[in-house]
Amino acid sequence: MPVCEGCGTRTDEGHVQRRAQRLELAAKYRPTSIKVLFLDGAPPPRPEDYFYCAAADRSARSVAARMYFDELAKCAGATPTMEEAALKEFQRQRFFLTYAVECPFEEQANPQGAIRRFAPTAVKRVQTDCAPSYIVPLSGSTRDLVRLFGLVGWGDRLILNQGGTFDDPYLGDPQKQATFGTAYGERIRKLLAVLP
Repeated sequence: MPVCEGCGTRTDEGHVQRRAQRLELAAKYRPTSIKVLFLDGAPPPRPEDYFYCAAADRSARSVAARMYFDELAKCAGATPTMEEAALKEFQRQRFFLTYAVECPFEEQANPQGAIRRFAPTAVKRVQTDCAPSYIVPLSGSTRDLVRLFGLVGWGDRLILNQGGTFDDPYLGDPQKQATFGTAYGERIRKLLAVLP
C-alpha cells in the first residue's frame, strides 16, 4: 500500500488519485504570486464540494460547501453564483486557498492528530511554496498553526478574527448563520480592503 504524501497515511491508489485531482484543480486557479493565502484544515470529503471544483449546477454541492464557497467568493468581491467567474476573480485578486492536511479529515483516524503531525510541514509549505503576503486562517482546526506562524516570525502576516481563526460553526445552516452573524466573507473582505 502506498503512503500518501498529503496526509501520511497508508492508503489505496484511489486516495492518492483523489489528492492528485484536487491539486490539479487548485493549480488551475493558483496565482503566480499569492497576496492572501486562505488556510483551512483539510478539504471536504466529497469531490463536488471541493472549492476549486467549479460547479455548473450549484445543487451538486452540499449546502455547507455552497455557503463556504460563497463566503470565500465574497472576500474577493465576486458573485458566488457564477463559480467559474468567482474562481477567476479569486485568482485575479491573488487569493489562494490551501489546506494544512491535503486529504479530508474523514479519511484520517485522528484528524486533530493529523494537523499536529503535519503542522511543521504545513508551515514550511506556506513559507516556501506559497510565500504569501498575508494568511487568513479558516476554521478551528488551524488554531495550532496560528501559534506556529507567530513562533517562526510570521505573526504579522496573519489576518485574524479577534485574535483567532475565522470559523463559522453554522456553515450549512443559513438561518442560524444569519441569526448569530457568523458569516465571515464580508468581515474578511473589509479587513483585506485596508491592506497595502
